[in-house]
Amino acid sequence: MRVAISSRHIIISDKLAKEMNMMSKKFDLRSYSKIENIDSMLLNRDISVEKKKRLLIEKLHSLVAKTFAISRKNIAKAAFNSLANRLLSIRKIVMKLRSINNYLETTFLNELNFLELKVPMQNNRFRNKRSIANDELEALEYMAYNLIGKVVVLDKRLLAEYKSRERNIISKEKIEVRDLASILGKESGALEHLEAKLPPPRLLPAALKEEPLFTQWVSRILALLSYLEHQYGKEMEIFSRLKKNKTAKSRIGKKIVQLARERSRLLDIMDDKAASMDKLRLDGEIKKELRKLTTTITL
Repeated sequence: MRVAISSRHIIISDKLAKEMNMMSKKFDLRSYSKIENIDSMLLNRDISVEKKKRLLIEKLHSLVAKTFAISRKNIAKAAFNSLANRLLSIRKIVMKLRSINNYLETTFLNELNFLELKVPMQNNRFRNKRSIANDELEALEYMAYNLIGKVVVLDKRLLAEYKSRERNIISKEKIEVRDLASILGKESGALEHLEAKLPPPRLLPAALKEEPLFTQWVSRILALLSYLEHQYGKEMEIFSRLKKNKTAKSRIGKKIVQLARERSRLLDIMDDKAASMDKLRLDGEIKKELRKLTTTITL
């Protein structure tokens, strides 16, 4: 089977493998058991959506790489408990990124519609499915295979389970502004899959620290991370083009706190009607604005 792979995607995957290999050589249980508090980063609303997403993508990368740069021989009970606790921080970042993407796919793209920019919205019918196309699933499986072969902590015996595949390297990808909605949708799909593979610490099965489950689990998480970063790179390229439009640059640069203030009038409406909320009938416009508020105020 021939699998189409972007050269940029392969570069991202290979860099991730090299980074994890370096971390595994320096693995220290004492350092590994120290869980970083990321709440202040998640709650920071005094930066732009664009900057916050970039910082969260970077933090997600570093946390995932460090969390899984642990060899099987080091996964004793204490280390496994630390791994489980680290998953909580990773899950928090993934969920925050999903909220940001929801804003970008809805409110933000709606705002761009006021400009003379051809950025079509995704069809609601398809946006909610969050499915990854079959050819992309094949690419993800190939990247998992590629990572098993290159990340030292993963069990190389599993390589025999993968059928031999030819890869078709795509050296140049055509990226256009009108692809933004599609790219954001692919990111959201990857984030959904990531969240599903990162159970809360209390629900993490002990069986995952045993082979072959450990390698199967970790390789797919790493493949999804590299896929997300690949799509995010395309998003940033589009944003750089949008910023050449002065009006678009102004909208992109809005701070989250400013967005919340713009819609604070909705809170006043709700306060005024709180006593009779069960009888309150909101018209379509207010409902639409209320959805925007709940999307942006929690970013």
